[in-house]
Amino acid sequence: ITLTQSLLIAFDNLFAYFHASWLGPIMAFCLAFGVLAQVVAWVGGPSKGLLQVGCAGYLPRFMQSTNRNGVQVGILIVQGCIVTLLSVLFVVLPSVQTAYQIISQLTIILYLIMYLLMFAAGIYLRLREPDTPRAFRIPGGKTFGMWIIGGLGMLGSLVALVFSFIPPGQIPVGSPAVYVGILIVGTLVFAGIPLLIYSMRKPSWADPDAKASFEP
Repeated sequence: ITLTQSLLIAFDNLFAYFHASWLGPIMAFCLAFGVLAQVVAWVGGPSKGLLQVGCAGYLPRFMQSTNRNGVQVGILIVQGCIVTLLSVLFVVLPSVQTAYQIISQLTIILYLIMYLLMFAAGIYLRLREPDTPRAFRIPGGKTFGMWIIGGLGMLGSLVALVFSFIPPGQIPVGSPAVYVGILIVGTLVFAGIPLLIYSMRKPSWADPDAKASFEP
């Protein structure tokens, strides 16, 4: 069951207790409006950041295309195609909840991979450039504090990453092997796509009008 469904059930029971069940549809509309705003932010925010990365030369030129309002149409089209393919899971899996759970877990796994890379990058940069002036430095000398904080962050992210592959007991996921297999394949595909694009990058991808410069 999703968080939104849980909230609707909780509010419905609360309003029924106070004999104000008519407030249920109003609350449902407010929740739907809030979720819509959240989805708009999810769709527009990350893709806008990708546009800046693309203009620096790390994405093909067709993914840097924008309309007259500056909206990143190239990235949004690719994003829409990927989401459409993922929506096939809602048809082939035993239930909508199973498909939603897999997509949610895949999102969490990709986030955790990003955090692993972020903590590793922090430790690497502190070792490589220990004397670089920074606005904030983790206490503990040049490297000890960073090793502690970065190491604990990596450990926590790694543990959460491993547990993300365990099928939940409260949701019927069908075959656990299929559930885990879909997560593994999805992780390899979506984590590998950026590496593939990065390996294929060309100097011609860089937008000469962009502020960021391409690094060969």
